[in-house]
Amino acid sequence: MRTASALLLTLGCLSAPAQSQTALETSLNICWSCHGAEGRPKDPTIPIIWGQQAKYIEKQLRDYRSGDRDSQIMSSMAESVRRDDIQGVAAFVAQKNWPARPAATSSPPPDAVAACAGCHAENLMGGASPEGAAPRLAGQTAEYLEEEMKIFARGERAKQPTMTAMMKSLSPEERAKIARFLSQL
Repeated sequence: MRTASALLLTLGCLSAPAQSQTALETSLNICWSCHGAEGRPKDPTIPIIWGQQAKYIEKQLRDYRSGDRDSQIMSSMAESVRRDDIQGVAAFVAQKNWPARPAATSSPPPDAVAACAGCHAENLMGGASPEGAAPRLAGQTAEYLEEEMKIFARGERAKQPTMTAMMKSLSPEERAKIARFLSQL
């Protein structure tokens, strides 16, 4: 019962009118419980969002709110953010530094990675794309990337037809190789 009350109190903070930076940071603590207090989630299947593209975060929050992207937990979280505050929340998260990680071993990129740069930018840090805001892939967790690629391959995120077609054209082994490579950037 205490956990439910604390969750409701925190969600209430997220839905408050426009907030100062300090108040916003405090209200986003519920986000950090999964996405990581220092920007790196403890569970590698949860994405890194610190330093992610603001337009991408904003789109995802709107998609979770509308049901265009399916996640019971994230839909509830996104619904707790007032529509007028989504852009500010996204900008705040995007301004945080991408979390540092240990040096990775360098390996040659799988062939299909070259196609990723068309939307996710040459350095795979994300940006504007023909289908909207493309997220940063460089340094994201391999487990998260691989799962998202599977979701696209199954056609479950149909609002990005280019990603769906590309992921369907790759074998599970190719997707896993790409995910491992991207996570090491």
